[in-house]
Amino acid sequence: MKRIAFLPLTLLLALVGVLGLSQNKEIPTRIGYIDAQKVIEAHPKYGELDALQKQAENERKPVLEQLQALEPKLRDGSATAKERQDYEALRKVFDELGQKWQEKINAKLAPITQEIDAAIAKVAAENGFAMILSANVAAQSGLVVYASPDVDITDLVIRALSGQ
Repeated sequence: MKRIAFLPLTLLLALVGVLGLSQNKEIPTRIGYIDAQKVIEAHPKYGELDALQKQAENERKPVLEQLQALEPKLRDGSATAKERQDYEALRKVFDELGQKWQEKINAKLAPITQEIDAAIAKVAAENGFAMILSANVAAQSGLVVYASPDVDITDLVIRALSGQ
């Protein structure tokens, strides 16, 4: 009876051994990080994106200044009905301008981030990384409290982008 119970266990162990050998593929386990802002700023098309962001800021600035001039009166309750109405109208214009410019910026940013993502994937695969984190996000979230400079692939990604 003991021999019958032992046979399925032996068969199971043999099967696990065969399956283990068939999965002999080496899986990367290294984790790296990048300074995402540095990579974006190093992208060849970043100048166009930066110019667009400055245009947006310049167009929204006068409206923002008008809003800021009205805010003290609104806070202390001394604003007239006309000033409150003006504030709401300016707020709406400011938000609409923000949305308009954000759509333009996103349209310009999308192909840049796609190229960066492809460069990160290529560099990670070539260097045996299983995962790449954004250093800024990891630090802000507290997810990572230390990372060796040896796993910073920022410069490798920038070189890969320059070579495209």
